[in-house]
Amino acid sequence: MSAFKKLGFLSIYLMILLSNGVFILTHGQFTWTGVLFAYGLVPLVDALMGKDKNNAGKEDMEQLMYDRFFDGVVFSLVYVHLIQLVLAVFAILTYEMTFFQWIGYVLSLGIFAGTMINVAHELGHRTSKTAQFHAKFTLMTVCYMHFFIEHNRGHHVWVATPHDPATARKGQSLYAFWWQSVTGSFRSALAIEKRLLKKANLPFWSVKNNMIWAVLCPLLFCGILTALGSWKVGRFAWEVIPFLWGQSLVAVLLLESVNYIEHYGIVRREMAPGKYERVNPLHSWNANHLFSNLVLFQLQRHSDHHAYASRPYQVLRHFDESPQLPFGYPLMILMASVPPLWFSVMDKRLEQWQGYAYDSQYIAQVVREMAESR
Repeated sequence: MSAFKKLGFLSIYLMILLSNGVFILTHGQFTWTGVLFAYGLVPLVDALMGKDKNNAGKEDMEQLMYDRFFDGVVFSLVYVHLIQLVLAVFAILTYEMTFFQWIGYVLSLGIFAGTMINVAHELGHRTSKTAQFHAKFTLMTVCYMHFFIEHNRGHHVWVATPHDPATARKGQSLYAFWWQSVTGSFRSALAIEKRLLKKANLPFWSVKNNMIWAVLCPLLFCGILTALGSWKVGRFAWEVIPFLWGQSLVAVLLLESVNYIEHYGIVRREMAPGKYERVNPLHSWNANHLFSNLVLFQLQRHSDHHAYASRPYQVLRHFDESPQLPFGYPLMILMASVPPLWFSVMDKRLEQWQGYAYDSQYIAQVVREMAESR
């Protein structure tokens, strides 16, 4: 991996500087910087820098996997995010903002919080208790702790099947999918946790029930920050509550928008009732646009992630056989927000995918190539 690409994973810090940095320098007057960075600057730089199809060679793989730099980036962001939220609480209580400015700040911080869900996603797939703690802590700040349960034990099992609430169906709009995935994922996490408790001979109302903590911890976190803000201004700082819930909502909808574009219309073959073919590189939409991949820790190489969920972000691989998106995630999210535009572009690509994705010989070849390049 080149030094340029390695250091490029620090690009997310540019968003931090542009979001809170500009906000503070302008005394709360310019609040939309995070939005402009995500949906203006990132697609523009993507277009200028082009795509990156390079994979780490086998000789470099082990070195990259154990390079502490990459862990340092994601772990440090957890604490930076916490500091950001504390500073944001003080900021909204210090600066006078119009409603338009307030909305911009919620959106900007919410978009960054959405990238933090991606950080939690990365850490949540690791076996280390330290990494999993940081993942859960980050998800607490956006009121989505049940994602840790459902994503690992639900989505990765049932992706690209009718049983997965986080897989969008062909012809389903982004807005209909939001409701399906948000509500369905919570129900799925609850069902998973009930099964785990039953297997351990524990009652539902138990301190071991992670779904109870998934509800209580965000409320406690919101209460602590509200109390902190109230102490600062000498009154009940009610403004903190809608701000925290607002940035959480933006983060969650951003996550679900990413789920939408990653798996839209993809369906695995059902080999027997309730039994589906193994996930392979054909079962996720991918994008190799360089800058957005750096900002998103190569989440756009999504097929390899589903094939090998524990593979660290720095060594995720590109496969030519994977279905490819025309643009990086930020621009695709904007496209998905206009359903007729999305369907006109993506349904054609989905039909092309269906033309080869169910060919047994082709699938065998893809799986063989994937195994050889491990």
